Amino acid sequence: MMFDKNNLRSSIKFRTKIIFSLMLFLGILLILNLYWLQIGDAEKYVLLSNKNRIRILPILPKRGRIITSDGKTIAGNICRYKLVMEQCNEQVFLKNINLLKQCINLDSKEESRIAKLRKKRASFIVIKEDLSWEEYSKLSMILFRLNGISVENIYVRDYSMPMEFCHVVGHISKNTDNMRIPSGKTGVEAILDDQLTGKVGNLQIEVNSIGKKVRIITSQAPVDGNDVTISIDSQLQKFVYDLLAQEKAGACVVLDISNGEVLAMVSFPGFDPNLISHQMTQAQWQSIVNNPLFPLMNRAVGCSYPPGSIFKIVIAFAALSEGIISPKDKIFCSGGVKLEDHVFHCWNRWGHGNVNIFDALRLSCDCYFFEVAKKIGIDTIVKYAKELGFGTETGIELPNENIGLLPSRKWKFLRYGTSWKPYETMIISIGQGSILATLMQSAVMIGKIYTGNYDFSPTLIKGKKKNKTQIPIKNECVKIIKEGLFQVCTSGTAANSCHVAYGISGKTGSSQVKKIKSTEVGIDQKRLLWELRDHAFFVGCAPGENPRYLVAVMVEHGGSGAAVAAPIARKIFDKLMKK
Repeated sequence: MMFDKNNLRSSIKFRTKIIFSLMLFLGILLILNLYWLQIGDAEKYVLLSNKNRIRILPILPKRGRIITSDGKTIAGNICRYKLVMEQCNEQVFLKNINLLKQCINLDSKEESRIAKLRKKRASFIVIKEDLSWEEYSKLSMILFRLNGISVENIYVRDYSMPMEFCHVVGHISKNTDNMRIPSGKTGVEAILDDQLTGKVGNLQIEVNSIGKKVRIITSQAPVDGNDVTISIDSQLQKFVYDLLAQEKAGACVVLDISNGEVLAMVSFPGFDPNLISHQMTQAQWQSIVNNPLFPLMNRAVGCSYPPGSIFKIVIAFAALSEGIISPKDKIFCSGGVKLEDHVFHCWNRWGHGNVNIFDALRLSCDCYFFEVAKKIGIDTIVKYAKELGFGTETGIELPNENIGLLPSRKWKFLRYGTSWKPYETMIISIGQGSILATLMQSAVMIGKIYTGNYDFSPTLIKGKKKNKTQIPIKNECVKIIKEGLFQVCTSGTAANSCHVAYGISGKTGSSQVKKIKSTEVGIDQKRLLWELRDHAFFVGCAPGENPRYLVAVMVEHGGSGAAVAAPIARKIFDKLMKK
């Protein structure tokens, strides 16, 4: 009997120890867990608590203005109203949406977008931007019934001369993130976006369990973007735009030769950046992108064309630099040059007779440059064309600059797998065939010749500090070219429009868009369909022997450079001389 009692006591003591040990172990685990919850992971749970309790709302800065050299604000800001909802629970959210439908138009697509953002736990949701005055008035009447809803003042972009400056200034677009901060997409808005954007501020607020604001904790004011002054003169820009608006499509650039500043740059037709920067309808967007004249293209720097007879300046310069020709040398133009079994015609089918370099530039004789190009060779032509700015970026502060095409032996082999032919050199010599260039590249070529500096480059920024390093051009060659270009405007192809007292020097050009037969040489361009007419060019500078201004004009399918582009340039020079 005693044995049984002893066994029972031992068993109870053993079980008691086990239970006590288990309780001690669980107690230690509980203490450790409490330690980690309150001390070890304190920072984590404080952050989670703050996430539920604190909302951080961004305060968008005012975008910097874009101002012209004559002080006109062409890209500014106007005040508008934005409807914002803070994060809240589903019950409050549904109540807010039902009330908002009484004041503003919210379709199912917008409701779905707002609901998705709420589920993503976005700290705030932009319900609608650019509220109308009627919507703002209705919301003001029921604002006290809404939880976490506020109407904020915002600044939206406003372009005062939208059509004239659309390709230069560009436009902005709102980012797809929750804050929807606008950023530049094209033009100066894109290139100088960092300077114009500024720095976003923020507002920290405390909310209760249903998401209603309790108090403001801290606030940090936004830093507005910096203003930017461009070199363009708004009055001159308007004048040039009105001239080009009389044509179907074209472009023009006006440069200050002394510093490379762009005084005007117009591409026509254009578009209204106010539409794109704000809430644009699908129909409005389609009307722009489906326009056969492509108004979104910047024809001054973003499109390339065969330069036509303007490229003859490069051939003349290369031949003079290499000593292949001299001013005394003459070449007979009979109206065509025969190579193998084909005749390459001059624009003057009756020929120009014996011509020297001055006559060749003055009369734009094709045969002269055919013969000279055969002596130079394509490799030398490419070398001097690159030095004068073709086939490379000009450095203008605009995105998506087109570098054109400067064909070579290597290019021909890689592109077509065949060798370069002699007749191709002849075609290139008059700016036809595979060669392509932008209007700005042609302007830069003239700028390099008249400044005697290979390093000449254009800029849109007023007062921009440039590298003062100069790469001089052979003065004796430049002098001959200048004399030839002066004769173009006094007794040559541009004499009818550009022979003026203050003196204009320049070169006309017409580039074909289709192959022509021998019977079509010299045909009146007006008899052709618009899209089959030649592109009309003129590049030149004034006044006299010490030019200050450079003008380059291109009229798409304009026909004759002498009859169409040169008169436009003359009117621009007249305007500049009056200033």
